[in-house]
Amino acid sequence: MTDFEKIEILAEAMDVDVEDLNETDDLTQKTEWDSLAVLSFMANVAAKCGKKLKPQEVQDVVTVRDALNLIP
Repeated sequence: MTDFEKIEILAEAMDVDVEDLNETDDLTQKTEWDSLAVLSFMANVAAKCGKKLKPQEVQDVVTVRDALNLIP
C-alpha cells in the first residue's frame, strides 16, 4: 500500500481532504483527530488492510507519520 493510500484512510477517518494532511502534522493539535476519528481510523484499517489495531497503538499516535506507520 502506498503512503498516499494510507493517508486516504486517515483522511477519511478524520473527514478531511487528503491535501490537508502532511506527514509531519501534529494530530494532537487537529480538532478533527478526536475519539470518533480514532475509532473510525481503527475500523478503516481493519476493513481495508485486515489489521486490527490495539487502542494503545493508536493512543501513542502524535504525527500523521505515526498513524501511517500503523498501516501495513
